[in-house]
Amino acid sequence: MRPVYAIGWAAGFLLNATLISPSRAQQLIPAATPAPKQARTWVVKLNAFQPLVRGYHAEIERVLPAHPRTSLGLTLQAYRGSVTEFGVRREVQPDERVRGYGAELLYRVYLTGADPTPLTGFYVGAGPQLQRFKMTFQADGWQNLLADNGLYYLQKGPVPYNETITRYGAAAVAGYQGPLDIGPLFLDFYVGLGWRQSSFRSAFPESRYRSSSFDYAARGLYLPAGFKLGIAF
Repeated sequence: MRPVYAIGWAAGFLLNATLISPSRAQQLIPAATPAPKQARTWVVKLNAFQPLVRGYHAEIERVLPAHPRTSLGLTLQAYRGSVTEFGVRREVQPDERVRGYGAELLYRVYLTGADPTPLTGFYVGAGPQLQRFKMTFQADGWQNLLADNGLYYLQKGPVPYNETITRYGAAAVAGYQGPLDIGPLFLDFYVGLGWRQSSFRSAFPESRYRSSSFDYAARGLYLPAGFKLGIAF
């Protein structure tokens, strides 16, 4: 009789297995563990304030692998366009223009908090910077002109001039960087304290571009502040 019992038990087991619903079967199968989300370690950002002074700054920030709560940022800078009155405490000429380039390094330390995500949270940072500008403008001067009779004469009036400026310094900043609820977009707010020195070459004994701490040939202390918008990947 034992073979008969064994056959009956096997038939009952197969019948129960065929009657199990698909949803019940899915519950019985262990769920697969989702793969961990890969952390973003790069951010490319654009400075939103610098276009006011005809500056176009793009920063590339990368996490330092040995210390995930630190990063190094390189900002490439280009300047081109008409000089604006933002940060300049004097009258600006319509044909006054600036062209230039520069770079800035910034080492950041993100403070330990509830969110361990790289490149996210409050931070402090510091680094050096260097810029070079070529300014073009007009000022009153003497011109050697040719008369109809073939003789030269001097006449005072607007004369085109150039001024070349080299500016360097360093700054320390504190800020907050975090993702927006729009895909991979990141926002970076910062404020700090910096120091700059500059030299110039011009036909005049004094630089035309030291009217304020935000002018192109400014020297001494200044307050860097603003925000950047970028993409993390």
